[in-house]
Amino acid sequence: MEKKKKLAVIIGIVLLILVGAAAIFALIHTKKGTDAEEAGGYVMGEENYQQIMDQMESDVREGYFETYMNTEWTFADGTAMTEDAVLGNSPNNAKPIRCEVLLADTEETVFTTGVIPVGAQLPAFKLDTDLDAGTYDAICMVYLLDEMSDGTYKDYSSAGFNVRLIVEN
Repeated sequence: MEKKKKLAVIIGIVLLILVGAAAIFALIHTKKGTDAEEAGGYVMGEENYQQIMDQMESDVREGYFETYMNTEWTFADGTAMTEDAVLGNSPNNAKPIRCEVLLADTEETVFTTGVIPVGAQLPAFKLDTDLDAGTYDAICMVYLLDEMSDGTYKDYSSAGFNVRLIVEN
C-alpha cells in the first residue's frame, strides 16, 4: 500500500512537470517579437535556441517540488485531531509549501494549512469544518510558495493528490 502512495505522489509531480513544460512550449509558440521579450516570454531563433532551452529547463526545475503524505486520514469525530495524517514539505525542496483540502464532490475547503517550511511536517491537526461521520473523498492541493519582497507568499506552482477522510463518529 505504501508503494501505491509513493507512486501517486511521483505521478503527480511528473504531471506537474509536464504541465509546466507544455505551458512554456505554448508560450514560446504564441508570443512573437519585441512584445514577447517585454512580457518575459521567449522568442526562439537559431541564434538563441540553446539559451532558450537552458532557460526553459531552469523554469521547469524551479516549479518542481516534493511532498510526503499518506492518503487516508482518520478523525475520531468531526472536531477531533487526527493522529494518523502525514503531510510534510520535503527537505529536498527549496521553497515552502501550503496545502488546502477540498471535498471532491463539492469542492468545499475543509482544511487549510499555513506556510509549511522546507523539511517540516504538520503536527496532528483537526479539520476546519466539522464533518459528520462518514468517509469523504477529497483532494489535497499542495502549493509551492514564492516569497515576495514584503515577506508575504504567493502561489508559484501546485499539484493535487487524492486523500480519503474518515470521520468515525
